[in-house]
Amino acid sequence: MTNWPIDWRAVVDEAVRRRKREGLSQRSLGELAGVSAPTINAFEQGEINLRFERIVAILHALGMFVSPGKADAFDTFIYNARRKWEELVAPLPSDDPSRQPLGHSEQAYELNGIKAPGSTPQLRRVLAELPKTSGWSPFWVPTREELRPYIEDGMLECWLGRPDHDRAFPDPAHTDFWRIDRKGQAYLHRGYQEDGMDNLEPGTIFDLTLPIWRTAEVLLHAANLASALGGSGETTVRFHARYSGIEGRDLINWSKPRTRIYIDGRHRARSSQIDLEAYTDVEKIETELAVVIAEILTPLYERFDGYELAPDLIETEIRDMRRQPGFGRRDL
Repeated sequence: MTNWPIDWRAVVDEAVRRRKREGLSQRSLGELAGVSAPTINAFEQGEINLRFERIVAILHALGMFVSPGKADAFDTFIYNARRKWEELVAPLPSDDPSRQPLGHSEQAYELNGIKAPGSTPQLRRVLAELPKTSGWSPFWVPTREELRPYIEDGMLECWLGRPDHDRAFPDPAHTDFWRIDRKGQAYLHRGYQEDGMDNLEPGTIFDLTLPIWRTAEVLLHAANLASALGGSGETTVRFHARYSGIEGRDLINWSKPRTRIYIDGRHRARSSQIDLEAYTDVEKIETELAVVIAEILTPLYERFDGYELAPDLIETEIRDMRRQPGFGRRDL
């Protein structure tokens, strides 16, 4: 390993930077990589005599290594989108809300069985006409010149955390970065609403119901885009989500304080990050949305001391979301 044609110190420094940015302790990173905390410590000290497979596991957990033969087009799309967001926020101060310093979520999907639009500008028009799901819908298409989506690498891209314009909501939850291509691949990077200025202790809580809403919105966006691009109920949807910076957060009913949602005991996340995957189709999203959400989110809630996500809660939140003013509205 001493003869590797790479700057090993630079690799280690980048790995440490990513671990800290994701809010991971050495122990948490070890859990994700399947190695011990002392191994992580040795790696970060620049130890060059570690077993190769352990180094690969560490780098893979940090998104710095893709195993040959395992990455497909969707994995590569997510990887590149994540790296682009990192490039955008790199010049910003470490505590800038646009860096989402205390944690963030990612949602991505891939459609199979659609007709690609003829051009990226046409894709932008299609996205702008999709029905809304909330006041801050995923993959929002702004019309203000300084915010409107732009074409980058043949894809449509939008960053709402730009430091060169005044934002009405200077908090991590309103600094979305998203990217969508004509093949039906979409990626959204968003900070936690719980870490906004109205929360006295950002980074300490995780809301009980917001993941249900956000997952429902992205799945419905996928179904609506599939329909707009000539898909059918059989159009398949591959879904990916990542929640980072959750270690030490307590699961509470924060966003809907007037509702009586009782959480028995204290439920705290014991690991910092989780990746979620699911395969479904448009028909199931349209007819069994609660079932799809349960399949996706159950492992996330289990990270909070084994909390059991109740089907009735999912059904209630979907119903409340559909009752929101403006749900289904189109900006024509």
